[in-house]
Amino acid sequence: MLGVSLIRLLAVDSLKNGMKVAKNVYWCDGNVLLAKGVCLHRGFIEKLKVFGITSVYIIDELIDKIEVDELVTEQTRNEATLIVKETMQNVKNAKTPEGEKVIKIVDSITDELISNPNIIVNLVEVRAMNDYTFAHCLGVSILAMVTGIGMGYDYKKLKELGIGAILHDIGKAFIPDEVLYKPGPLTQSEYEEIKNHTKMGYNTIRDCNDFSMSSAHVAWQHHEKFDGTGYPRRLKGETIHEYARITALADVYDALTTRRSYREQIMPHEAIEYLRDAEGITFDPEIAEVFLEKIAPFPVGSVVQLNNGEKAVVTKINKEFPGRPVLASIVDSTGSKIEQPVERDLRKDLTLFIVEVINVWIGRGRPGR
Repeated sequence: MLGVSLIRLLAVDSLKNGMKVAKNVYWCDGNVLLAKGVCLHRGFIEKLKVFGITSVYIIDELIDKIEVDELVTEQTRNEATLIVKETMQNVKNAKTPEGEKVIKIVDSITDELISNPNIIVNLVEVRAMNDYTFAHCLGVSILAMVTGIGMGYDYKKLKELGIGAILHDIGKAFIPDEVLYKPGPLTQSEYEEIKNHTKMGYNTIRDCNDFSMSSAHVAWQHHEKFDGTGYPRRLKGETIHEYARITALADVYDALTTRRSYREQIMPHEAIEYLRDAEGITFDPEIAEVFLEKIAPFPVGSVVQLNNGEKAVVTKINKEFPGRPVLASIVDSTGSKIEQPVERDLRKDLTLFIVEVINVWIGRGRPGR
């Protein structure tokens, strides 16, 4: 017997009146759009759709044994998002970035991450489309630093990497909003304008005395590709700064798993497939392997189907083998609900494996701009 309640990730289109929110949903200014514990009704569900929220963690009356490792605290996440937003606005208004604020928040993120060096990325970020740029910069920074920890970086290198990653898109402050947030395809001239954000970002970070040149190169080089086909300088292999090679992976993964105005997001296991296919082409294969070891293909709360026909919910990630999580079977092979969910530890039961992820998102996509 496993208990009585579970958090589960559901697509907004699957939400029903009376369901209870399990995790706060935040607006771009850090305020709560929908609070943990709120019971949903039609008005709330429609509000989520209007603000571009596509999935929400809800409490399901099934089991209570679920373990979620937060990468950083909600307070740090919200503060960081606001600092990124403020920094972008300062640059847009031709003001110098407040380097001390950026350094302080990156210090906080670094401290929280290194306190749990074996942490696995096992949650899907729920965010409004309107705050994409700011939350994306934070997400990329966290993913990059988690990878840096996996590569054995010391505090100084983690901090330089984190600053470069959280500011990797700072050059987009110079791009007109009508181009940056255009919902349809870009013209060639618009695409060339977008590409300029790398050099503009490099110049901005370089000219701020609080930041290192290594951090500046992240902004300049995060769109370079391992095979030399990227931009802006078509750098190849190890001529691309290592911090930028790490950030490139984090940038694409976060973009793939986040909904944009011009495409839907995809599930983590699908994004992992995409990154694996691009090893040695877009990405440094050695760094990619470290990055992928830190990503859980099936996040906590995902509903999956097993090869024995059962449907189950992911309740815990096995950190040594994130692709073999602990599950709670909730529907048997005949399609009947299991009254007392059965625990399945895929690390121990090698005859079972996940064949499909269901009841989370619908839609396919590829990296954005």
